[in-house]
Amino acid sequence: MKKTLSLACLLALFAGAAHAAPYYLPQPAGGALTPYDMQPVYSLEGLYNWTARHGLPDTAGGRLRFNLYNNAESTVRHQFSIAAGYEAGRRSASPADLGSLYHGLLAEPLGEYLPGVPEVESASIRLELEKLPITLGYDLNIALTDHLLLDFGARGGYAFGFVRGHVRDLVAAERSLPGYKEHLTTGGCTFALTAGLKIQFSESIYGHLAYEFGRTYYTKHLPHSLNFSQHGVVLGFGVLF
Repeated sequence: MKKTLSLACLLALFAGAAHAAPYYLPQPAGGALTPYDMQPVYSLEGLYNWTARHGLPDTAGGRLRFNLYNNAESTVRHQFSIAAGYEAGRRSASPADLGSLYHGLLAEPLGEYLPGVPEVESASIRLELEKLPITLGYDLNIALTDHLLLDFGARGGYAFGFVRGHVRDLVAAERSLPGYKEHLTTGGCTFALTAGLKIQFSESIYGHLAYEFGRTYYTKHLPHSLNFSQHGVVLGFGVLF
């Protein structure tokens, strides 16, 4: 009987102590990432775009991105970004291209000299295009291995544009124009979709190779809207600070 009472008192004592002691969930080690941590990553990308619209130049340039990236050890990783870029290109056109440029960019100025575009006999044309897009984006990363990921991204924003048209030795019917220059500042909405590979060299450095399809809608300060698509290649790297 005494043994039974002693055992009951001992169990009650342990139960009371356990009830009084606070319980803490185990915490991850200091500095460890959880699946919900978003780390700041700065990335620099170079790109080359082929313009799908006839008469416009291909462009090359670069892009700087600030990303919030989930670098945890998980199969699916998310990345949000804000980016600013610069692209430029030039193209020399033949007389056959004048109709496209005429209706797209230089309608009003050249219309004073060229009432009928089909009457153009000879022209030397150079078109220069600059684009400064500022965009917000999201990337979905799917890990194939510990160091190789599939990357699918989308972004959209506003693109500032500068268009320069230079026409030389232009002869139209009975009128001639020795030289003409036009500089237009424009702007409009832009978006892009990307698909590629991301290689994780270390916890803080990765490389990126992707295909990009983009479209820009220039409407500001142009006699006619200038909407064109581009197919491009993107090569870059990112650093986690």
